Amino acid sequence: MKNALVLRTTVALALSGLVLSGCGKSEGASSDDGSVKVGVVLPFSGVQATIAKLEGQGAEVAATMINDEGGIDGKWKIDLVEVDDQLDPARSATVVRDLNDQGVQLAVGGQTSDLCKSSAEASQRFNMTFIGAHCTSPELVDPPITDNFFMIGQQMTDLATAIGTGLAKRYPDVDTWDVVTYDVEVMRGSWDIAKQAMEAELGHEVQVGEQYSVPIGATSMRKEISGLVSSGDKTKRGLFLGIYGAGTTSFIQQAKPTGLLDEYGVLAQTGVYWPTATSLDGQAPAIYNVHDYFYACQDDPENDEFVAAFEKATGEKPDAGAYQSYLAIKLLEAAVTEAGSTDTADVQEALKGLSIETPMGPTMEIGAESHAGTGGVTTALLQGDPKAPQGVSITECDVFPVGD
Repeated sequence: MKNALVLRTTVALALSGLVLSGCGKSEGASSDDGSVKVGVVLPFSGVQATIAKLEGQGAEVAATMINDEGGIDGKWKIDLVEVDDQLDPARSATVVRDLNDQGVQLAVGGQTSDLCKSSAEASQRFNMTFIGAHCTSPELVDPPITDNFFMIGQQMTDLATAIGTGLAKRYPDVDTWDVVTYDVEVMRGSWDIAKQAMEAELGHEVQVGEQYSVPIGATSMRKEISGLVSSGDKTKRGLFLGIYGAGTTSFIQQAKPTGLLDEYGVLAQTGVYWPTATSLDGQAPAIYNVHDYFYACQDDPENDEFVAAFEKATGEKPDAGAYQSYLAIKLLEAAVTEAGSTDTADVQEALKGLSIETPMGPTMEIGAESHAGTGGVTTALLQGDPKAPQGVSITECDVFPVGD
């Protein structure tokens, strides 16, 4: 890149201030002394804390890279303030109020669409700008649920359409699908959209076998697993998972002893799989996955620099959540630079219609009316491989650009 959005490879995790959960944070700085506070609102504790850790690291890497180059527009160092929403939408008002008490006007986060909604509404009350980095519900944008809310997680309609199209092209013989999703509208709807995309690509209907919805915090899925066990030609059967994180880990651990995973020609998932796959020590089952980003699917200098920076800072490869948080901080950098101010109203105005380059390749543009970022989505096959980085190979990559 040839502007203030240039990605650098050199990273030193040296954010000034207090240490929180092993990461550098500061609470006392303000734009008056050449810094700007940015809140990071994620479930750092609880069942999805593993995902939140990677998401938080993505924000930290972006902030450090910017700070090492002199700060935003050479004027403001980024001072991250992490707060834990505990995956509880009802807690959002409390943590956003805590950020407000610390003088924070700009924030990123929102691991789920429900959390984005509640955090955005609370942020509006405290006159804060909130970027939903990880939520996917189309109901949050166009029009945006609040004037201060912007969303860069690609919408579930685009994610589900991409995976449905990809599955039909790569596994055309699979004509019957069992389905397990979280019992929230956006994840249940992901299957409906994927099914429509499959049928459009194949030119005929696909059949639905067993279908279950489980609570988003569920850790036991034995009842659903017992209902899925059946016989038949595995090459014609697929399992579609609209779950992620701890839910996927629990499902795999409980299904593996039954032999269920071997009864399907393909496993597919719309939610993030990388943290689960890396935790299984090279033994992760092959799952055809869709998300904004997979580090091994991108081939451009910006991605090389981002991956190198993240790896140097954490010792790991970045996942989609890390990428999204990284991009949210880079977007704030661009908006503050454009506005020439850290004031929340000025930043909000600058965000409308703003575009930035991304490590993924496609440029992301924020809709002036919708407040939604349009970038791209990626499908890939993730599979355990002891010889691959972190024990997971990434193959069969397809990038789908997304536009208004």
